[in-house]
Amino acid sequence: MTEAQNFPSKHQITEGQISFWEENGYFISPSLFGEEELQQGMKHMASVFAEDYETNVPPNIRKWWAGDPETSMKNVDNAWWSDYYIRRFVLSPAIGAIASQLANTDSVRLFQDQLLHKPGIGADRPRSATVGWHQDWAYWKCTTPAHALTARISLDGEYEENGCMQVIRGSHRWGVQDGRHFFQEDADVNDIPDFRAPDGETVEAVPLILEPGGVSFHHSMTLHASTENRTDNPRRTIIAHMIPGETRYQPGTGDHAYNVAVLSAQKDSALEEGDIWEGDRFPVIYPPDAPNG
Repeated sequence: MTEAQNFPSKHQITEGQISFWEENGYFISPSLFGEEELQQGMKHMASVFAEDYETNVPPNIRKWWAGDPETSMKNVDNAWWSDYYIRRFVLSPAIGAIASQLANTDSVRLFQDQLLHKPGIGADRPRSATVGWHQDWAYWKCTTPAHALTARISLDGEYEENGCMQVIRGSHRWGVQDGRHFFQEDADVNDIPDFRAPDGETVEAVPLILEPGGVSFHHSMTLHASTENRTDNPRRTIIAHMIPGETRYQPGTGDHAYNVAVLSAQKDSALEEGDIWEGDRFPVIYPPDAPNG
């Protein structure tokens, strides 16, 4: 288990905390959001899942629809297109400021967001709504360099009993690994695959415990997974996937096709290797009030 690391001043990270990130591939901040914000987040997340879109613009990817089994994990991408309050979470200046320091960059953009609702199945149900071991960059090979990172905002708190995320400590330094698919919902997360760790490195799974309003950050090459939620209550998370402002497009396998299509649609000419990921659909989170380009 790992604990939140306090800041010496508002959203300013110490050299020791940055060294921890560079060595381990994850970081846990203290709570960044209050009770009222969390309650509103739950309300607006429920509206998006119910297909009640505040902006009248649907998210571009839904992996759960009203009427699907409630025992399945609910997952929607780019909900910030659809809801102003979700937008406040994923474009939070505090998250952008922390991400810029972790990624050692002057500019951070939102690559996409994600709403995850892991249902509470109780203690006696068959395994379901797990997330298999994977690296995010395996899905994002359309970005280079591979310095994307993710902030996970916990609305309910994340603990081992409700299926908190686990990471393999230091695995962001091991290169691309063969991981299980994200949506392998009956994966036995405790059965850790034989990842290719460098000599002297240990394959160690670390549960990331979050209090409500807490935020964890992980590198896009960090191996991670989560077990089923064995409580009677849901575990809800708002996720911001981010890229440094200098991130460029590269073609090839692993293209996150819908984000590539969005980037291409914003250009007046054909998408080319080396194009910057920019535009209104990939807004700047940090520095605040910077133009989207």
